[in-house]
Amino acid sequence: MTTEPPEERDDDGLPPLADHLRNHPDRPGEGRKARSQNRLLLMTLFAVIPLLVVFAVVLGSLASGPPSTDPEPGGGSSSGLAQVTRYCNYVAQTEEAFQPCLDENRDRAFLDEDTNPARYAKGELTECGPDAGPRCTARQGVRPE
Repeated sequence: MTTEPPEERDDDGLPPLADHLRNHPDRPGEGRKARSQNRLLLMTLFAVIPLLVVFAVVLGSLASGPPSTDPEPGGGSSSGLAQVTRYCNYVAQTEEAFQPCLDENRDRAFLDEDTNPARYAKGELTECGPDAGPRCTARQGVRPE
């Protein structure tokens, strides 16, 4: 007659778990370290890295300073077109005079002038004076509603 050896018992009096259950990460107490490492990794990816990117962009923009208001050589910049448009909005007395003004002032020679239209085009004046044409909408003393 053979007798089986007595089973080992855990502290709570239950038989021991099989190896594949004993090493399972969902077992209480086990895997907490792995879960906290995963949380740290997710926090790093979704919180810290975007903050670092924003910080780097802000520092880069502070280091480069404000955008230049000087006209670029060659005359092909979009800021130059905006200046010509502002100038022509100021000086054009009729709708028909606006397009020829744009064509004539592509070289932005008016930027050397010390006149109200040139100052308005450069951004030194923010409102249209009494000498402005009807296309200039930022009139002095008139607030937009």
